[in-house]
Amino acid sequence: MVRVHPDPHEPTRPTRALLWPREHNQWEARRLVLAFPEYAGWGWELTDARSLLATVSYLDQVLSRSVTDPPDQLAHALLGDLTRDAAISPLGSSPVDLSAFSGSGAEPVSLRECARDVVWMRHLSVAEQRQRYVHKYVHLSRHLQAAIGAQLGEGAPEYSGSGRAYDGMRPGIWRAHVELAGSVFDGKQLPSGLDGEWMSTSQVRCCQDIGYRVQVREGWYWQEARDLLKGWGTSLWEAASRLHIHTQTYRHLQGRANALRTITLLAELGISLLAEVQTALGWSRPDWWIQVVGLGRALLFAQLVSLVKKGTMPVLVERDAFWVISDEAHPPSAVPGLVTAQQWRGYSAGYAAPLLLTSEVRDAFKCAQHAGELALALDTLAGEFLP
Repeated sequence: MVRVHPDPHEPTRPTRALLWPREHNQWEARRLVLAFPEYAGWGWELTDARSLLATVSYLDQVLSRSVTDPPDQLAHALLGDLTRDAAISPLGSSPVDLSAFSGSGAEPVSLRECARDVVWMRHLSVAEQRQRYVHKYVHLSRHLQAAIGAQLGEGAPEYSGSGRAYDGMRPGIWRAHVELAGSVFDGKQLPSGLDGEWMSTSQVRCCQDIGYRVQVREGWYWQEARDLLKGWGTSLWEAASRLHIHTQTYRHLQGRANALRTITLLAELGISLLAEVQTALGWSRPDWWIQVVGLGRALLFAQLVSLVKKGTMPVLVERDAFWVISDEAHPPSAVPGLVTAQQWRGYSAGYAAPLLLTSEVRDAFKCAQHAGELALALDTLAGEFLP
């Protein structure tokens, strides 16, 4: 017996096929699964059969499950399986409708607008134009890192009309008036921490930490909170750590790269499921989503503060990646301690060899209209010079 699972958007393309012997009960017999990763949307780079074997073998070893489902289904299964021990009650929607909320008579504000990815660029300084190399550094997933320690509210939130309930600790969503107050994170020299009027507790605290003047005016907050996603986040983080650290065990370069990108994809899909409605695969927990994503932004700015204190000024930030200019050719040495730390921090070099700061690269910095365009131009130029 054969059951084919097609791509919902392309019915003629199977994502997997299940096969059972006819003479046994189909639910009790051993089954054979044929998976089609290209149709399923995994986006693996596969040069030959060995790279495919390495990819699926490594994922089976570090995740303790085979990758035969499409990404969204596997992400949903992992999120459910790895949070059951947290005694989440239940895996259901928020006790109040927080898909959109309002404060004191204000227009409803979508929670998805409260925390966006950091995307920023600046032109090269005169000193940087005289240097030789462009380095890219990529983080596994800020959202995954944040999920490990994010405090998520339980029960119904309480409203604070004056904002005095804000204490920098309890999870909440706050409307704040923020002024730069001389901070170097002004959007010109370095990215701005401002991202609208409504922010999570972590975002408000981050603005205070980077030198902004903050006045919290109102907000919703939770009295009870727990790190409900810690088990899920830790499991995926440890799986990626094994691949990154034990390169002698996971020797196939392309297979290891595919596996790491797969873990990143599963992490990002898992976080996005928090804000999706339950009629799909979602959990309908936008309140949890904003706490995780807001903490992810705060962790990025904490990293930027650390870099600036050591004299490193990024020239481009796009989500989980940033770029720096240096005269140092060796990527780990250009930003000391970032990718060679004793305990892995989630970072790896985006370019195996640095991108030479040629006139073409300088023109890209001058002509790019936005950070995404510049990031694509640099990645393209870096790819052209790979051996």
